Amino acid sequence: MSVVVADTSPLNYLAQCGAIEVLPQLYGSVVIPRAVFDELSGTGAPEAVRGWLDPPPVWISIRSASAI
Repeated sequence: MSVVVADTSPLNYLAQCGAIEVLPQLYGSVVIPRAVFDELSGTGAPEAVRGWLDPPPVWISIRSASAI
């Protein structure tokens, strides 16, 4: 399995359309910068996205941008 570093858009749209589970099936784990997590879990994000990240799934790893 590969490790993928993701930005906001693919996670946002996959969570909204109910297809987010395709990521761990394809890649195993996904690393996101803290800024991406903050944007996806903030009040401006769609409810489906905020709910998906509360709590984050085990296959998501949140790291500072300098650690990626």
